[in-house]
Amino acid sequence: KASFVYMHEYQIQEIYHKWKTSQINQVSAVAFGFDDGEVFHVYTSHPKTHFSGLPVPSAIHFLPKISRNEEGFTLANSLVNSQLRERENLTHSVIILLAIEQDKLQHRVFITQPDGSLSEGIVKFIPQRCELYSRSQGLLETSVLEECKVGVVGLGSGGSSVAIELAKAGVGKFVLIDFDRLELSNVARHVCGAGDLGRYKTKAVRDLLYGKNPYIQVETAEIDINTSFEKTKMLLRDCDLIIAASDNNRSRFNLNSIALEYKIPAIFGRALTRACGGDVLRVRPFEGPCLACVFTKELLESRQEEVSQFRQAREDNPAYVPDDEVKATIQVGLSSDILPISNMIVKLALQELSRGKDSGIKSLEEDLIADFYIWANRRENTYESWPKMEYGSKTPSILRWYGAKWERNLSCEVCGNIPGPNNADDNFFG
Repeated sequence: KASFVYMHEYQIQEIYHKWKTSQINQVSAVAFGFDDGEVFHVYTSHPKTHFSGLPVPSAIHFLPKISRNEEGFTLANSLVNSQLRERENLTHSVIILLAIEQDKLQHRVFITQPDGSLSEGIVKFIPQRCELYSRSQGLLETSVLEECKVGVVGLGSGGSSVAIELAKAGVGKFVLIDFDRLELSNVARHVCGAGDLGRYKTKAVRDLLYGKNPYIQVETAEIDINTSFEKTKMLLRDCDLIIAASDNNRSRFNLNSIALEYKIPAIFGRALTRACGGDVLRVRPFEGPCLACVFTKELLESRQEEVSQFRQAREDNPAYVPDDEVKATIQVGLSSDILPISNMIVKLALQELSRGKDSGIKSLEEDLIADFYIWANRRENTYESWPKMEYGSKTPSILRWYGAKWERNLSCEVCGNIPGPNNADDNFFG
């Protein structure tokens, strides 16, 4: 059974040009093996994507002419014996032979097995960016999305999954902002895993984005936007869209003021208590309602947001409340309760980035005409009095989106003038 060996096209091009100028025919490489030697990923330079798998020695050799038939085995075996055999506890090694014949790249790859035998594998080239999203063509104009820049503020369970989905759709530029590190309690709901514990969420998510598209541009900032408001403005001012997935009202209203000041569309999403449901607001500056037009004190009191981590709970409780009692107030939902809210944010984001363009999702502009959307996961808390879902669809029920018609408040003090950062809760509301 032949092993598969994956290499990046651009790395092969780089080392080919170096070989042409230097005539050094051997290039050091590093390979990572998976599934007991069934698959290998070979790199000639440090990639942006996560290293994973079991590291094994590897080398690449350029030849004037590719070695055919048994000559290839003989050459590969001699290279292994002379260069790679001295490694202790060697399980596998990878030798790649390359040659340019009639302007075409010829290649063969050989893998040593734990028993010392040599087998030939199959080389697979990871293509340039133009082929990464070929299957999205017809739905989205990925070449347009490549130039779009999206700021994602808050890289928790919601914001991280939104960023991943937008990268998978072809968005080419990101600004990621969050000052939290990944903790053990986050892993069950977050797109990142135990291997990222202790890392800033921004950098861990950045690496996942590179895994989806190594050609994207990602800028990260490990800052609290409430205490670094001016820096946040500089980071977001040239974005095409802001995703507000932060976990407190002060940050949301600060992002609202940035969106208004620079006339950047913004999408705000949040989960309610224990993720029993949530809501999503799209802000098109001065075309529809801003955050303050919708989120009045009365609405926020009636739709209490989820408290998902100790820092958030600690800030919401007086200093005299001991930590063990604060921890008791943390109530989180399942990852599957967060995903519908994240997915709605992604839909609205792609619609906004493709707005006015002839794309395969243009029909969404006729459906998603509301600016404020409500979702219920379970009939509890805010939704306790809702009727059972059963079979009907004429009454509000769980697991359905509802668009609420909400006009811009022309007397709103927030979208009527541009405020500075919000430093007090009373300043949130117009």
